[in-house]
Amino acid sequence: MDFIAVVWSDKTTPDRADRARKAWALYQSENGVEAENRIEDLISDLLHLAEVDGHPGGAEGVAARASRNYEAETGTWPEGWAEAEPTGRFVAQMRRPQVGQEAWFTVGDGDDRRTVAGFLWKAMQIAGFRFSELAAHTEDLMQGRVLTSNDGFEFRVIPRDES
Repeated sequence: MDFIAVVWSDKTTPDRADRARKAWALYQSENGVEAENRIEDLISDLLHLAEVDGHPGGAEGVAARASRNYEAETGTWPEGWAEAEPTGRFVAQMRRPQVGQEAWFTVGDGDDRRTVAGFLWKAMQIAGFRFSELAAHTEDLMQGRVLTSNDGFEFRVIPRDES
């Protein structure tokens, strides 16, 4: 699992949560710490900011990318953290270049093949796939094809019962 953490981030997920905690504390200091001031309020305000500042895809695009990133990063949590039991019908998987018979690593799961394929986007970009081609690659993944980067990383989306 260590190679996945390296692929996704130079920080572990708990480290990233601690980094966000600083922004949350500042937000609370500006808006009060009463019960009505929830993390959801901060997220909602950030989505409004995405619209106002013209981020690609606006609030909806930012929310979709953030959700995919969050789901992909949950695989980087250190050993011992509670993990939700996977329930989706499809799984997004990757494995590093063959040095023997490497096992597939499940990155995310869900009931919609397109959403599940989206969990692989960040790792695919890091492995050398061009962003402009990811939509076409998503279609390939949805059809059950295994994609291989020039460096030998492999990506696939399969039904859970085949994993």
